[in-house]
Amino acid sequence: MLSTVLTEAQFAAQQQSLGRAIHFHDGVWWERLFGCYCQPAFFFRAVTPKLARPAFRHSLLGYSHLTPAAHQANRSLTFMTIQRKALESFSLSSLPSKKRNQVRKAQEHCQVAKILDLEPWLEQMRCINIAQSLRQQRAYGAETPLHRFTKQAQEWRQDTRRQFMLEGRAWWGAFRTNRLIAYLRCHQVEDVCVIEQVRSDTDYHKLNPVDALYFHLLQLVSATESCNLIINGRPHHPSLNHFKQQFLFRPVEFPYYSSNLLLFRLGKFVRQQMRSISSFKITRDVRQVNVVGG
Repeated sequence: MLSTVLTEAQFAAQQQSLGRAIHFHDGVWWERLFGCYCQPAFFFRAVTPKLARPAFRHSLLGYSHLTPAAHQANRSLTFMTIQRKALESFSLSSLPSKKRNQVRKAQEHCQVAKILDLEPWLEQMRCINIAQSLRQQRAYGAETPLHRFTKQAQEWRQDTRRQFMLEGRAWWGAFRTNRLIAYLRCHQVEDVCVIEQVRSDTDYHKLNPVDALYFHLLQLVSATESCNLIINGRPHHPSLNHFKQQFLFRPVEFPYYSSNLLLFRLGKFVRQQMRSISSFKITRDVRQVNVVGG
């Protein structure tokens, strides 16, 4: 079994324990994202428009959610997914020949095991995140700012410890000679498994540790009858999309409803501008690291 399966209510309670603004209304647990704008606490909870909405006092600026059917939506979001049917007979032979060889190589050079105690590996995780942030910024932009793991290191450690302690969150590591070289964390809410994060050590990239993690996870999920869907983030840059597709993930459009499209688009524009500013700061940090590193 992958891990403890969480109900929507349990997941919402966990999010609330992490400091998120959560409330229950019209049969759905909602999270207030900023100001007075909401979405379901469990993002992949589909809601029929106008039959359920967050409390008005928490959603003065509007709300968004997935919908059960395309005709109920006014936009869509794309995610990399695997449906249950594609996993029913999953094995090494399900993968392309090149990917099978990479998985075999990964299994030969590293061991995959569930991380049961965080502390021995916490600093190695931080170093992995620093290396990956640097690599991403040089290529296509970092998902998480470098300063999150350097200047805000203590805050990152505390947040990671809180995440690790949550019930139903599975953490898997790829190890080589007692060293953590990659890790993956995920959770399952109702019948949906969400891959939250995958990180790998740049120095061990050629050993394909992430291939070992993905294959191990998909084997587990294929044997978990309660899981009907795996979500692995949104499409990103072409090389990462191709990597996921080799493991049977496919881009799927999810129908999505926003109560105030104009405001949503304005918010999207503001977020893009903030990301541009963040990207500039990360580039500056990378240059500083390079200078210090010689």
